[in-house]
This record gives sequence, structure tokens and C-alpha cells, in this order.
Amino acid sequence: MDNTPHYIVPDTLVAENVFLSIGGKDILTGGTIRSEKGYITGILGRNGAGKSTMLQSVFGTRTAQECDVFLNGIKIKQPYSINDLVNYLPQRPFLPHGLALNKIAAQFRVNMDEICDYFPELEAAANKKATELSGGTERLFSVLILLLAETRFTFLDEPFTHIMPLHVEQLKTILLKQKEKKGIIITDHLYRHLLDVSSKIYLIKEGKSIFIKDRNDLVLHGYINEYPG
Repeated sequence: MDNTPHYIVPDTLVAENVFLSIGGKDILTGGTIRSEKGYITGILGRNGAGKSTMLQSVFGTRTAQECDVFLNGIKIKQPYSINDLVNYLPQRPFLPHGLALNKIAAQFRVNMDEICDYFPELEAAANKKATELSGGTERLFSVLILLLAETRFTFLDEPFTHIMPLHVEQLKTILLKQKEKKGIIITDHLYRHLLDVSSKIYLIKEGKSIFIKDRNDLVLHGYINEYPG
């Protein structure tokens, strides 16, 4: 019998050397980002720093001048085109307008009952179309179906926008639970939320991705102004 210990290596998605210029302006100049099953990676940055551009480039829906993406060490192209690999929440609404929420959940192979277990108030909206929802409810449902879908990675671009604080706290609980099943990347302006849930954080600044150890690093790099008291 082979008594050699066998270690299970978690799914890992790495993007390196991300370079992208738009209209002669350098947006990303060699950024690197890493996502692993069991971890939440947070991306911070000022408006226009390139957070969304980074996610789109890695996802594969925006063509960068250079972007090397590796899945478990193997180079891949257009991650979005690989079945059940990664899903992506853009900043804009993306739900199909003509379908009821329970039909949309079914398309993503997500159980509507599970969604309602987390947020019972969504049960009353199960037969409504996305266009009939408030902006906050539409955003909440969008985040939930992507988190609960059985992909190996989920990218969320500003998932907490327009969502009421009570729901944000519940979403954080779900994020921490779902990271055990997949790798998650989140961008947001609300750095406190990212500090609460992220296993690691990068700051996009001047086109580069800077690894952030703690809140003090955000002060050091000029993202926030004061040290904690």
C-alpha cells in the first residue's frame, strides 16, 4: 500500500501580465490577480483605476493587449467560454428582462427555495420579472444566483451597490459559506466590507496590482486617510 500522503490542491485561477490601454491611455500595466477555492480575493481601487477592466480581462469578455490566465497551472483562453468554470456579475443589470425570477434561477441551476431560505422576502417576488423589481432587489437576486450557481469561480463587480445594510450583512455570511465551494473575487469601493470577508486584498493603483496586508497598507498607499485609533 502507498502510504505517501496525498494533498488535494484547490482550484486556482491566476492572471498575470495584464496590460490594457484604451485610446492611448494605459489602464493596466502588468497587473496580477489570483483566486483560489476556499478564498475570497478583494480588489480595491479608485474610480477609473481598472478594477472592472481587470475582471473583464480575466473573464475574457474584454480583449487586453496582454493577459495570461492559468487554471491550475495550465494556460487557458476566454475563461467565460469554459462550462461551469466562472460566472461574472457586472456593474450593470444583466438579468433577462422577460423571465420571472424563478425561471431565471432555474436557468442558472439554482434552487429558488434556497434563495428564499436566505432571504424570505424574495419569495413574494419569485413570479415577478426583473424589470418589476427595485434596483436593490434586482442586485441582491443577481448576486445570489451567481454565488449559489455551481461554478468553480465567481467574479462580483461591486456586489453591495444599492443593497440595504441588513442585506449586505447577510450576503457577507453567504459569501463566507460559498467560498468553501469556489474561489470568489470581489471589487468594491466599500473597503470595510472587503476587509470583513476577504482572505487577501489587492489595490489597483497606477495600473499595477499591489498586495495589501491590512488596513494600514491602504493608508500607506493613499487609498484611505487615517490609521485606526
